[in-house]
Amino acid sequence: MAKLNVDLARRAEIAAKRRSNTRARLLDAARSLFGREGGRVTRVEDICEAAGIARGTFYNYFPSFDTLQAALFEELSNRFDLAVHLAFEQMEGPAERTCAAIRFYLTHVVEDREWGWGMVNTGMGIGFFPVSVSERVAETIQEGIDAGDFTISNAIAGRDILLGAGLAAATTLLNSKAAPDHIASVASGVLQALGLPAVRARQLASEVIPELPYREGPTDDARQPGVAPL
Repeated sequence: MAKLNVDLARRAEIAAKRRSNTRARLLDAARSLFGREGGRVTRVEDICEAAGIARGTFYNYFPSFDTLQAALFEELSNRFDLAVHLAFEQMEGPAERTCAAIRFYLTHVVEDREWGWGMVNTGMGIGFFPVSVSERVAETIQEGIDAGDFTISNAIAGRDILLGAGLAAATTLLNSKAAPDHIASVASGVLQALGLPAVRARQLASEVIPELPYREGPTDDARQPGVAPL
């Protein structure tokens, strides 16, 4: 009986590992396909073919195509999001954090085009940004309003301005149509739209920001279902 229990446990372990590996293959294939210009037209069939997996098997791991897109967006954003929040610990207030977040995001889009296209293409598929991201942006902007840095009437309007500008600027940068100072100009423009004085906005947008404390590559947690960005 003891040997039977051990064998069953071992089989369950092997099955779980195989399932995890198959899910990872699907996400890897999706990352590659979404991480290119025009990637938002990617289909389930394309992902299964790239992963070497039968189409019917796909739905054993993701109930829908939207579910896969959301999982991929989490994988792309998890490590980046954590790194940004670690960097925030070195910054004084909400205006500084808001400016840095925009610049971190757009700089990473330029430095890793596959990541940038992946964020843009999957974001379009799931309604641009997950609730967790939208809520954190709104919270930071509300902190800025409470601190007197921002004069915009409400944090939700500010959130929409910031996220919309970020998505549009990322697309411009990926299409190579931007001036050299585009990232700083966008960051400054968003801060001014939130109500920060122009001189202060331009100053923050031109300051040196620290390198993000991470290296590219998904975390173990990012591979697991149900793990939200930090």
